[in-house]
Amino acid sequence: MSYNFSLLSYIRFLSGLIALIIAYIIWKRKIAHGARYLAFFEIAAAIWTIADGFEEAALTESLKFLWAKLAYIGVTSSAVFFLMFSLYYTWQEKYATRKTFLLLLIIPSLTLLVAFTNSYHHILWETLEIDSETNYGIYYYGWWFWIHIVYTYTSLSTGIILLLVNAFRVYRPYKTNTWLLVIGTILPFFASIIYVFKLSPVKGLDFTPISFVFSGVIILFSFYRLRLFDVTPIARKLVIENLSVGILVVDANNCIIDSNPAFNSICQLNISQQTRYPLDELLARIKVEMKVFSKTNDYTTETQINVKGEQKSYEVKYHEVLDKSNRLVCKIFMMNDITVRKMILEAIAESNKNRKIELLEKEELIKDLDAYARTVAHDLKNPINLLVGFSDLIKASLLENNKARAIELLDIINKNSNKMSAIIDDLLKLSIIRKEEIELIPINTAEITGEVLKRLENQISQTKARIHLPEKWPVAFGKSQLVEEVWLNLISNAIKYGGNPPEITLGYEETSQSFCTFQIRDNGNGLPENSFDKIFEDFERLGREDIEGHGLGLPIVKRIVGKLGGKVSVNSSNRPGEGCVFSFSLPILPKT
Repeated sequence: MSYNFSLLSYIRFLSGLIALIIAYIIWKRKIAHGARYLAFFEIAAAIWTIADGFEEAALTESLKFLWAKLAYIGVTSSAVFFLMFSLYYTWQEKYATRKTFLLLLIIPSLTLLVAFTNSYHHILWETLEIDSETNYGIYYYGWWFWIHIVYTYTSLSTGIILLLVNAFRVYRPYKTNTWLLVIGTILPFFASIIYVFKLSPVKGLDFTPISFVFSGVIILFSFYRLRLFDVTPIARKLVIENLSVGILVVDANNCIIDSNPAFNSICQLNISQQTRYPLDELLARIKVEMKVFSKTNDYTTETQINVKGEQKSYEVKYHEVLDKSNRLVCKIFMMNDITVRKMILEAIAESNKNRKIELLEKEELIKDLDAYARTVAHDLKNPINLLVGFSDLIKASLLENNKARAIELLDIINKNSNKMSAIIDDLLKLSIIRKEEIELIPINTAEITGEVLKRLENQISQTKARIHLPEKWPVAFGKSQLVEEVWLNLISNAIKYGGNPPEITLGYEETSQSFCTFQIRDNGNGLPENSFDKIFEDFERLGREDIEGHGLGLPIVKRIVGKLGGKVSVNSSNRPGEGCVFSFSLPILPKT
């Protein structure tokens, strides 16, 4: 026999049945915002509890795993449905979009996939132990389970917090509804915590499905006795007399049903006048037309009107209330005074803060242009002059039929042209890096340094440089192409300015929980301390004029590392043979 049904199994089945009944009732009368998501939540709870009943009764490990996987269809989706319901129920429509819903389903979908493939990786459940006395399954969790549980608890907690905040804001008759919803949700939540963290005196006993019985009874009570979904609580809140937002309510025939004092004040109406005006005339008073409201603007527009001699700005929002047959019941117009907000926004747009930012950007640009101009003047002037002079020499050599001399001069021109091209490329890199928005992603430092060493093979071979690498690299965050440029510049410099032969050591040090410092050590002559900052800021050469270069490499390094959120530095004792240690930091995955 594969199953042994106990009283707890039947209680779970009963809980699932109650959840399905509640889902059906809510679905049939889904007047309130988000009622359908509460129905989906109850369906998910039903799947969870029914599958859990079979899991509790199953006598074999394979059957228990099967029903646990099926239960996860409800387990993974229930929190998402509850959060979406909470967003709608508390009138947070701007967040309760289809895109939000699909994004919220990503982790549950992955968890469901992990559950059904658990036998291949065991990252959700590592092992299962069946208690010989109670037949309860005691699951030991893998690392993905904790991702799932944190996500689920976060979603549930967010939904509960939204309802709690709403409980203090809604009109008094609806406070009880909200509090009962909170209690009905907290019961399964705490039961789940007791089960997950094995706090129950009976190992493997999960009270969560059983708690859904009490949760269902509470929701049924709210539905029938307190008319949970007859009117959205926040909608009633909007028409109470002391609300500062102007409210106008009209029926399907555009006859005015009600308006609050705030709206009457805006339109300069008294209570006896409010039902005499046609809707179009009232809207004309606030300089708004019905045709401006559409889905593209979220049924919201702005208007400016004169109220008691003062020009004010209002945000006007339009909402249609539909019944269960999707028929129009009434229309609600909400007017919110945004005069102060508009003034603040306009002031901010013209504030010194923006001007200061603009000035700082201009100063940075001027600084870069000044550095570029000096670079062009020093490093491009000579090659250009050389090209001009050598072109005349080549012409003379050709006239003298001295082809060998002409070819020799052309080689020199080619070499200097390549140098100018490299300078221009680096200037472009500096300009692009300053503007580019960079998304940090995990990078493979071993692959990057390997690629750099391939690019420097000729230089390494010619100088007989010896390069020492660590056995492993940490996982850092950055952009591979840019980090490769950093390594290329620093290793190339270490080879150029190293000893004879260059001895270069690459390494790293985890300087904090969130940053790692990479190091390039050479055996050259080193640098004086007063040049440490200058070589990064002023586009300076490292000091040896006999070595080719144009002084843009280190500024590029600094710009890239800064864009990636790190810092670059150099240290040296300025003793021959001890060389320099160039360092740059990058973000890493924080350790837990």
